[in-house]
Formats: sequence, C-alpha cells, structure tokens
Amino acid sequence: EAVALLLEAMVASGSEDAKMRVAHYATPVAVALARTTDDSMQLRALELVRRLSLVGVNKFTMQKNFEVIQELVPLLSRSSVAQQAVVAETLAHLASTDNAYYGENARVLGEARGMKPLMVLARSRDAKVHRNATWALACMTACERNHVPMRAAIDTLLQVAERGSPAAQRYAVMALSNLAATQRTRELLVEKGAEAILRKCAQANSGDRMITELIRTTALVNLKRGGKSVFNIPPP
Repeated sequence: EAVALLLEAMVASGSEDAKMRVAHYATPVAVALARTTDDSMQLRALELVRRLSLVGVNKFTMQKNFEVIQELVPLLSRSSVAQQAVVAETLAHLASTDNAYYGENARVLGEARGMKPLMVLARSRDAKVHRNATWALACMTACERNHVPMRAAIDTLLQVAERGSPAAQRYAVMALSNLAATQRTRELLVEKGAEAILRKCAQANSGDRMITELIRTTALVNLKRGGKSVFNIPPP
C-alpha cells in the first residue's frame, strides 16, 4: 500500500520528469502490484501504468527495458470490465509511438498475441472496453508487418464499422483504411464487401467529418485503387 501511494503521488505531481523516473525505475513494481490478489490494488496499479504510458518517451522506455506490452497482454483476459478497459487503453497508448509504422511497439503488440483478446473485447457491450479494444487493434495496423496476420481481425473490424458505437467506428475505419493498403488484406476486404459497409458507415455518420473524409479520401482510395497510405492512429 505504501509503495502504491508513493508512486501514485509521484505520477500525480504533474511533472513529466517524475513520470519518466517512475517509468524508468518502477515499471516492474507497478506490474507486480497489478498481479496481486487484491482487485482494488490491481486496478490502481494498471491505472498507474496507463498514466505512465501517456508520456511519449515512456512508451519506448517501458517496452525496451521491461517488455511491458508482453506483461499486459495476458491481463486482457481478466473478468473485470474496468481492468479490461484500462489495459486495452494502455496498450493502445504504448502502440501509438511516433514511428509505429517502422515496427516498434505496434509490431510488438502483434508478436505478443494481442490481436485475439482485443478482437474479443472489441465486441464488448461495455462502451469503454469496446472503444479501447478497437483503438488498440487500429494501432496495430499502423505497422504493415501486422497486416497479413490481422486478416483474422477483419470480420470484427467490419462488424464494428457497421454497427459499433460512433467512437469505436472511427477506429474501425482507421484500421480498415490501413489494412486496405496491403494487397493480401485488401483482397479479403473486397471479398467481404468492405466497400458497401464503409459507404453505409459514412452515411450513418454523415455529421462526423473525420469519418466521412477518412472513408472518402483514404479507405476507399486504398480499397479500390491499391493505395499505399498507412498512418499512425491518434488518441480519442
């Protein structure tokens, strides 16, 4: 308890330097606290890791030094909806590195077998879990090495684009836009009727300029003309 309180105080100080120090020295401590048998402590520790992941340099430090992505992926299977939401969001932040398309953390999330549990959570009835898991899947698509393995996630992403929450639909569209830039995934998207689903999504979200423009200028361009546009995924 005392250790958790100390770390929480340092992170809550508002100092990025303090957060960097905690990430550098205490990430394994926070992960260990997330593995205790106390549900409340688990959530507090996971929230601490989430807040550390908001600092850009920590995304690299926490993964390079402590393989935090591999530590977090198994926790996606926990029964607590609150923990599922926090873990999925943290993984999305960690995978949203500035140069994700060069590999980095987005690739690691794929190698850590994060796709399947995220697919399950993307279908969650809880709004935060639903959005965060879809967001994390979208972050994986920023790394082109993940595209072919992520053909297994296409049905899930199309389902979210068709009838998910508006926030999750945004991320599903981003993910599909990226996946459409690779030939083997593009072929499967065409086969599964992605164009019609995307057009329906744009019509249903006609007031959301981000979705409509993304579908018009990127998703359909990649899908129909063999485009190559792959981009990093922004936070909500």
